[in-house]
Amino acid sequence: MKKKKTNTDEEIEIEEQPGSKIAKIPSWILITIVKYWAAAAAVFFIIIGGSDIGFDFTEVYDDPRKILSVSGTIILLIALFSALFQNYVTKLFARALYSRRNNTRRFVVYNQKGFSAFIFYLAYCFLLGFALFFIVTYLGYKGLIFDPFGTTGGAGIEPFSYALFYVILDTLVIIIKNTVINIYQKIKYNKQMKNNEPILIEAQAE
Repeated sequence: MKKKKTNTDEEIEIEEQPGSKIAKIPSWILITIVKYWAAAAAVFFIIIGGSDIGFDFTEVYDDPRKILSVSGTIILLIALFSALFQNYVTKLFARALYSRRNNTRRFVVYNQKGFSAFIFYLAYCFLLGFALFFIVTYLGYKGLIFDPFGTTGGAGIEPFSYALFYVILDTLVIIIKNTVINIYQKIKYNKQMKNNEPILIEAQAE
């Protein structure tokens, strides 16, 4: 509830709309939160709920070949669920917030529609997941991960730390992507100016 003074110096109360406070939050923060949730949910469903789909990743193995096989399965399944969440939740959420004044599409790594987008995210999440598996496992071995609810499985990874490092790596990739796009557009602009060609301004949506 806010108070506003009128011309007669009288204060009147103005009721705020329910979504007004949320609207004031920068869109990149909202998208980052959704990314974090999506990455954490993917790990939770696989590591914690793996037994429900026929996988038990809490068991400790001594056979190197078995460890390699289980680790590969974990990385692939987490990549699959991450791709589903990032493509069909995070990306759509960012597109829903998009406007001419707020280009939220630049906060996600890929904006195309269709099944090809899912394939891209599957490959992308697999590459990130491969790196994150070893990062989080190593930090877990050193006792440096954040695991307040004791959800670490036999693989040595848990949702909270995995999602945190996913957001960090994803942000670095997006920064590189946007930098490359900006450089390309600048070069194209300078070339058009030099050749006196009509200037076409491209939205940084991809």
